[in-house]
Amino acid sequence: MAETPIDAAFAAHAAEPESDALHLRFLERVMDAELFVLLEAEPEGDRLVPEVFDLAEGRFVLAFDRDARLSEFLDAPAPYAALAGRRLVEMLAGQGIGVGLNLGVAPSETLLPAESVVWMAARVAPPGRVIEARPERVGPPRDVPPDLL
Repeated sequence: MAETPIDAAFAAHAAEPESDALHLRFLERVMDAELFVLLEAEPEGDRLVPEVFDLAEGRFVLAFDRDARLSEFLDAPAPYAALAGRRLVEMLAGQGIGVGLNLGVAPSETLLPAESVVWMAARVAPPGRVIEARPERVGPPRDVPPDLL
């Protein structure tokens, strides 16, 4: 399977674990990715209930950056949802639940603890406001050299 942006960012951070910039880049890739999340049951309307696993390190939901990786992890068909990483961390923040990312199927397998999920959710930009405006008039730019025009 081809390397994903999450794999590349994870490898870069693993090569230089003391680099905060590389760690932040990895977390950014997780938030930017479409993640396939294992669910308890089929979604009902817009309600998703992720499967939560109790591990020695805490409580985690499982997410994969490719649907093929989710399939490889599972022995049988199971319900899942595709969510933006940003949406997933917003959904989990404050519940004491972390993310088990690509467990057992990729070089980027890692556990993102609940504290990381809360931190990432706090950095998710709020949706922008939509402002509608109409130009009153259009004219040539001011103070531009004639050669540029």
